[in-house]
Parts: sequence; structure tokens; C-alpha cells
Amino acid sequence: MPVVSAPVVALPRHQVDTDELLSVLSELYVDHPRLEAIHTAIRATSVRSRWYTRPLAEQFSTAVPVVERMRGHLRDSLDLADSAARQALFESGLEPGDITNLVVTSATGHTMPGLDIHLMERLGLPCSVRRLPVTQLGCGGGAFALTRARDLVLARPDATVLVVCADVYSHYLHPADTGMDGMIFKGLIGDAAGACVVRAESDGPHMELGDPWEYLLPGSRDIVGSYVDSDGLHAHNAPRLLRAVKDIGPRVREWLERTAPPGADARPGFVVSHSGSPKILDAVMAGLGCAPEMADLSRDSLRELGNVGSASVLDVLERTFAKPPADGEHGLLLAVGPGISLIASKVTWRA
Repeated sequence: MPVVSAPVVALPRHQVDTDELLSVLSELYVDHPRLEAIHTAIRATSVRSRWYTRPLAEQFSTAVPVVERMRGHLRDSLDLADSAARQALFESGLEPGDITNLVVTSATGHTMPGLDIHLMERLGLPCSVRRLPVTQLGCGGGAFALTRARDLVLARPDATVLVVCADVYSHYLHPADTGMDGMIFKGLIGDAAGACVVRAESDGPHMELGDPWEYLLPGSRDIVGSYVDSDGLHAHNAPRLLRAVKDIGPRVREWLERTAPPGADARPGFVVSHSGSPKILDAVMAGLGCAPEMADLSRDSLRELGNVGSASVLDVLERTFAKPPADGEHGLLLAVGPGISLIASKVTWRA
């Protein structure tokens, strides 16, 4: 069975706590009619700190042209992806020449050639590596990358797949997006990259990747997304998001119950979930029929890093390796992305 080992997360250099951020937002949006409500909403995200590739003073500047922001996004994404990938290779005891496949996800990859090509050159991967570059999956990218890496190993058992998820969304936090969703984004989002290796077996502690499952909620494509205009990239979250996640929960539970071995408890013993937000995590746990504390590692990730997009699942996975469940425990890895889509995989911890 395909296994994932050595999850590693790389963070940029600029750490910003919530008090610092709110102070800057108060200066920039002093005349905003809902400033007090914005402060309350950002504190309610539970995020205490987030990490940026640029200083806070440069975060919400309108002086930087769109083309420069896009170039900066690629540069910073590549630096973080490079760092995470090298650490994952080191932890796995591998060299770049050992890699046969590369899966790269980035929620905001709008440059061609993409991050995958640049990363191959940086790492010195073999020219014959089979690439799978993925964008537009948002926060679901990490779970998607792991399930696709599993498929690649099942198809070719000798494959060694390097998975890299890099999201530097701070470059696209638009100053003019002053609706409640746009302002909450400014407090919720952080930058990070994560990487791991998926292959047929591993000598050390690892997570087995079992059956995957995907579900696209009908009529939900307008709830979460982004668009680009002459002024840059704009993101949006509709208030219906929480209701959509609650609607997906029973579907996941039905899948788990339908595919569980006879007589077995279908509920997972542990959960590796994209961090999302506190309310999203509550909805996910309730839908699974799991205790809220089963998402504690995801809550820790959210509190310490913010929402780092596709890298979130890898950060929670790294935390799970550090605080592992019992040997042989069955769990669930999942993430929710634009669509609204859910990507999940049954997993088993092996010490």
C-alpha cells in the first residue's frame, strides 16, 4: 500500500501576530464603518500569528503593479517550495535523482511555465520525472496531491513521488477588498510550503494512504473563489460556506459507513484535516460524528500559522507524525476546497 513519510513545512521569515496586524488595519481602514466588527471577526479566527514572505508594511500596498506582485509570488513560492522539498528529501534519506514523479499544487499559480518546472531546475530532479502541476484547488490542494501521488504509486509500484504544496497567498490580499470576507482573509491567511514523499514502502514511521473519496456539492461553485482584473486578484467567501460544509458532512459519513468492514466502527480514530477556520473544523467534526478535540492538531496549526492553503494538510500531517496515534490506528485525511469540493482519504498510522 502507498505510504507517505517525512512531511515537512517551510515558513517564510516574517512572523506577524494578530495585535500587530490589527494595528496596521486600524490605520489603513480608519474610516471603515465596520472596523470594530472586523477586529472581532479576525480575533474569532483564533489565529495568533501568521508568517509572510514580505514585511507587514508591504502587505497591503497599492503601489506595486500587478505584474510585479505575480513575479514576487512566483519567486517567494519557489523559495519556500525549494526549502520544503529539500528537507523532505533529507528526512526520507533520498537524493533528487531518486525521484520519479513530482506533484505540485499552488492555489495562486498564474505563471507559465509553472512552479513545477522551476522547482525541477532548482532541485536538480531528473529530466525524465513525470510532473503533475495543479492549481485552482485552493485549500483542497494538499489532500488532492496526496491522493494523486497514491494513484501514481499504485500504477507503478517502483515510483517515488515528491509532493510539494506552496501557497503564498499574501501577495494577493487586495487592499480594496473591504467587504467582511475580504477583511477576514487579511487576518486568516498565512504563507507556507509543505512537502513529503509517497512511495510503496518506508522503513520509518509512516502513514498508509488507503481508499480516496471526492465529492462536489451541487450548486456551490459561487461560494469560494477568486478572479483577476486589471487591479489584481480578488478572493471571496460567501456566507453560505459554513452551511455547505455542514451539508457535505453526512456524505462523508455515509461513505465511511458504506465502505467500513462488517462490524467495524466507521468513525475515524484520528483526523488529519485542513485547518480552515474554527467553525469549519467544528462542522467537519460534527459531520463525522467525532469529538471536537479530534481536530486539536488542526486547531494548533490554524492558531500558529493561520490558514496556509494547500500546505495546511501537510502541516497537520507533520504534527501528527510528532504526536502519533497508536500503531495500526485508522484515520481520515481530508480537505475542503472551492467548488465546494471535499477530498478525503482513509489512512492508517504505522509506527
